[in-house]
Amino acid sequence: MIRSDQQKAQQTAGKWPVLNAERIPVVLYFDFFAAARQGVSPRRFIDDPIVKRNAVVETFLETGADSFVIGRLPSPFSYAAGGFPNRIRLPGQDLPETSMWQFEECEETIFVEDYDYIASQGWNSFLEHLLPRFAIASSEDHRGFIESSQAEGLKDLEAWKQADVQLMCGAAVTAPFEVLTAGRTMFNFFEDLLVRPGKVMAALEGMLPDFIGGAIEAAYFYGNPAVVITAHRSCGSLISPRHFEQFSLPFLRKMVDAFYQAGLNVMLHLDCDWTKNLPYLKEFPPGMIIHTDGSTDLLKAKKVLKDKFILMGDVPALLLARGSPEEVKDYCLSLVEAIGRRGEFILSSGCDVPMDAKMENVQAMIKAVQR
Repeated sequence: MIRSDQQKAQQTAGKWPVLNAERIPVVLYFDFFAAARQGVSPRRFIDDPIVKRNAVVETFLETGADSFVIGRLPSPFSYAAGGFPNRIRLPGQDLPETSMWQFEECEETIFVEDYDYIASQGWNSFLEHLLPRFAIASSEDHRGFIESSQAEGLKDLEAWKQADVQLMCGAAVTAPFEVLTAGRTMFNFFEDLLVRPGKVMAALEGMLPDFIGGAIEAAYFYGNPAVVITAHRSCGSLISPRHFEQFSLPFLRKMVDAFYQAGLNVMLHLDCDWTKNLPYLKEFPPGMIIHTDGSTDLLKAKKVLKDKFILMGDVPALLLARGSPEEVKDYCLSLVEAIGRRGEFILSSGCDVPMDAKMENVQAMIKAVQR
């Protein structure tokens, strides 16, 4: 049975408060950009949740943007548990002190024999076997890491509340296809699609309930009925339409439908080039935000998807890091003129703001829409 607060939220699914602004809103997300801006070493930024929290909130306030995508900030544990289950090279340990972390994507952490276990026992149970492979948590103490992560998440949200910052989403979840691609490595996983498709499908089905249930629980636990779904390796530039239709699309659709049924707004964060796959999205429920990272053709997205969804994007990382404020402003104005009517477009960085972005370039985005 759906709870009363979920029943109430169903009435507003697809309606985003940030769209009530008198102009096109600017929404951002970043992590290590804040460390660089506040003069915090990446290693300390990773290790000290208080330092991380203060740096991100203070940097966001400095930008002047309207909203932040999600208030809970990532950690090696959160990535390993459900985003990128890869070993992470850390600054000050495996990398120079001034470097951001790097994911070891060429080394598998999920093995062929794990497919059967995931299919029968689900993802949450599999974490007891997966997390010790990163030396992050033993099978006995991974529950403590989850509880600690939730506690820090509440502190993150309180900091955003004290700063009077509007957050877009209360939960984030990565599509199961992308998680297996990362854990198996891209080469091995794409081979699996051909050699053992049945095992892959069974594992994807086994992961889905935990991914959906966890995101719904988190969104209501953190008091924000909206979820961002991240997808990247299932884009049209990496897999064929046949494989997309078989291994990715059905699970994306099931996730979106389940979140709408639970009364959650949905943001699709689509990394890499999804231009070829845009027609598939036309059958999805209206009102979603489609956030692209600069690779997908936003003009094509506007033409294909028309006014069914809210488009969000897509100032490239390279432009924010190497361009001038005037170049950023011109790029933003061209987006607004081409696809941006109030209520149908959100200006944002392509993916997150890079670590080496210039603050004056980020602020130029806000100045562009204020004109």
